[in-house]
Amino acid sequence: MRVKNKREKIFIGTIVVVLLLLLSAALALQMPKPPVAELKLARAKLVEAQKSGADVFAPMLYKEAQQWYDSAMIGWAVQNERFFLNRKYTKVKEQVDKAIQKADEASGKGIEQKKQTKSVLALGMMSLDQKIAVYEQVYKKMPLPTAVVQAHSQGKMKLAECRVAYEDGRLTEAGKNYKNAVDLIESSGKHAGQLLSHWFVDYPQWKKNGDKAISLSRGGKKVVLVDKYAHRCVVYQNGQAITTFDAELGINWMGDKRLKGDKATPEGIYKVIQKKDHQHTRFHRALLINYPNDEDKRRIAAEKKNGTLARLALPGGLIEIHGHGGKGVNWTDGCIALKDEDMEILFRLVDEGTPVVIVGSLKSLAEIHQ
Repeated sequence: MRVKNKREKIFIGTIVVVLLLLLSAALALQMPKPPVAELKLARAKLVEAQKSGADVFAPMLYKEAQQWYDSAMIGWAVQNERFFLNRKYTKVKEQVDKAIQKADEASGKGIEQKKQTKSVLALGMMSLDQKIAVYEQVYKKMPLPTAVVQAHSQGKMKLAECRVAYEDGRLTEAGKNYKNAVDLIESSGKHAGQLLSHWFVDYPQWKKNGDKAISLSRGGKKVVLVDKYAHRCVVYQNGQAITTFDAELGINWMGDKRLKGDKATPEGIYKVIQKKDHQHTRFHRALLINYPNDEDKRRIAAEKKNGTLARLALPGGLIEIHGHGGKGVNWTDGCIALKDEDMEILFRLVDEGTPVVIVGSLKSLAEIHQ
């Protein structure tokens, strides 16, 4: 009897366990499934979007994707706190799907914008290289204000930093450096260009004087022609250049000489009035010219009269073509300096009375820029 009762209890217990298992399985089938796989995918998509540069180059789309993902995570947490039979993940699923969609859009936009930014920067850096080349070839030797020289140097430095960041893929940093480089290089080039254009207002007179120098040489007479912009001293005879020397000028060589101490090299038609050998000059050899000539005196008197020069201002003098050049910079107080060996040649070629014509440039501004 006892054995029978024991068997019945075991049988009943087994049935109860089976029923409970069946009930659990039925409930499990009915329990809502959270979008775990989708949430993992959305997170992976956000990481992928960030790697593509979307956070920088498509920030609105990337932020929207992040917001949809955050909303889905909050919704998931809220549903998990509910009784399992009352959980609903429909809205969470919609939010995570939106996050995946926006992350994909952000990745595509980020890649596209990144390529476009790289292209713009590459072209921009090339353009700045060209502007630097113009400055180096056309403006660098001019006596520019310190602020202009410093701005150009800083611009070159910023461009170099831009290039390094660009090569490293740090495009945001490259863009900032590029913008700074543009501002500095363009402002310095513009200022230098304005100064040069202002000086070249006198080009018609320079051309006239240059043509006159060549004309004066046609009868076999030697004429010295100095091109200040080109830093050349040329000897003409019979309308032809027979020798050319590099020349260094006054520190403030641009513009005509106006008064004593301005360190400018004069412009005009002069002549040699004295030849000085090494015993009579500390510059190896020298050719003294007749600055100020009559034209200079008239011009200076007119400036004093109209008030652009002080009445007691002195025109200066002792302008020479002399030796001790070859320093590679403009360093004189207004004279024209040649290398000693070149000065030896010039000293033998010319005599007292030889015309010396000094012009700003024999080339027009357009020719220089070309």
